[in-house]
Amino acid sequence: MNLLLFLPETILLIFLTLLLCLTLLKKELTEKMLMPFVGSFAFVLLAAAFCSLRVSGDLFYSTYRIDLLSQGFKILLSLVFFFIFLLSGESVSIQKERRLEYFFFLSTATLGMMMITSSVNILTLYISLELSAYSLYLLSAFKQGRRDAEASVKYLIFGAATSGFFLWGFSLIAGLAGTTNLLEISKNVPVLITQPAFSLGLVFASFSFLFKLSGFPVHFWAPDVYESSATPVTAFIATASKAAAVAILIRILMLMGLTHAFVIILGTMAFISMTLGNTVALVQQDVKRLLAYSSIAQAGYILVGLLAGSFDGYTSCLFYALAYVLMNAGAFMVTVLVAKASDHDNPQMAHFDGLADRSPFLALILLLSLLSLAGIPPLVGFTGKWILFSSAMDKGHWFLVLSGVLNSVVSLFYYLTIVKHAYLEKPKTNTPLVLSMPMKLLGLFLFCAIVFLGIFPNYFITFAQTAIQQLGAF
Repeated sequence: MNLLLFLPETILLIFLTLLLCLTLLKKELTEKMLMPFVGSFAFVLLAAAFCSLRVSGDLFYSTYRIDLLSQGFKILLSLVFFFIFLLSGESVSIQKERRLEYFFFLSTATLGMMMITSSVNILTLYISLELSAYSLYLLSAFKQGRRDAEASVKYLIFGAATSGFFLWGFSLIAGLAGTTNLLEISKNVPVLITQPAFSLGLVFASFSFLFKLSGFPVHFWAPDVYESSATPVTAFIATASKAAAVAILIRILMLMGLTHAFVIILGTMAFISMTLGNTVALVQQDVKRLLAYSSIAQAGYILVGLLAGSFDGYTSCLFYALAYVLMNAGAFMVTVLVAKASDHDNPQMAHFDGLADRSPFLALILLLSLLSLAGIPPLVGFTGKWILFSSAMDKGHWFLVLSGVLNSVVSLFYYLTIVKHAYLEKPKTNTPLVLSMPMKLLGLFLFCAIVFLGIFPNYFITFAQTAIQQLGAF
């Protein structure tokens, strides 16, 4: 087996083994070594993901496929892992004595999501989904409060229900096709697609992926989990989990195709997700809860691109996944630092008062991230939405495109409310918000990425097109 084919996953497995070995050391020594150790591995993981970008092949008896789509998303997941490591050092809610367990479950969640992007067998996909899901359930319970535990249990119950739907749906599909291999099933789609049980199975199976995407009707967990989790964990769920969901939805829908009934169902989910998320976000005061409803709306935009069912539609979803990670990373970076400055892990709107006076750089990152999420040109969010909506319009989904544009206008109200607090309200304290060097570098990277990818997106759009072309050739 070519080592490069499984390199990022191998690095994570080695890292997890070494983390377990660290538990044998004295507590004081472990706490002293942990952050440099995790930081080094996060950098190595990112380098390994880049090194394995152009490799391709099949592993484990053709149940695991390495291609440009999977490797591109593994780079994105490695980048998120590195971001979250940096943000975790600034968190006020992750106790030092629990950081080893925290990074262990963060790594297992990342491993599960990487496996999701390459899974081409129902059993492999299910195992990968459960590995990432149970890691996230545990991560969401790291804050020691009654409300936090309640949110984690709600997350677990919703996750268990969607896992049941996954098994129910794919058991119908596998029963009709006579195999659990998605590539083999795809060859029989022209025959299977005429059977109602196939469409029903596809709808049920999709609930598990919509759960990760926090799309309607399996979105109810998101506001409570976002609010109650430690802010770096919320940032991880809001970025990495969404990227993994987009990756597997692209692969599944390209292999299985879109029936007319499924397009109607997906379109309804997209419309309700956009409208519900943006409407409820208007009345939120807790910033993390607001970003949760924003993520529900963003799931609707992604679904609009997916239901186009075309080459351009899948390309636009891949590009928007990258844009969404960058935009959300910027918003959560500022949220983590404001939470640290106020010693309150659930910052309200008022905690952002006068941010521009205390830290002009952080206020600028917040401004760009939120305007990009709203789809304001020339930022990356505008470019992403433009190609998403264009691909849907080409397939005649004008109602959903119109709904998406109107919802983007609505989202401006609550995004600009946060900006108003940052720029126009008087600060409650004049103490400058001092940034560490890693935070300055992360902020500078996100600033450049959000602006540069909005103005010069061609390279990444071409990469997305190549990845989708290769996937379509199989």
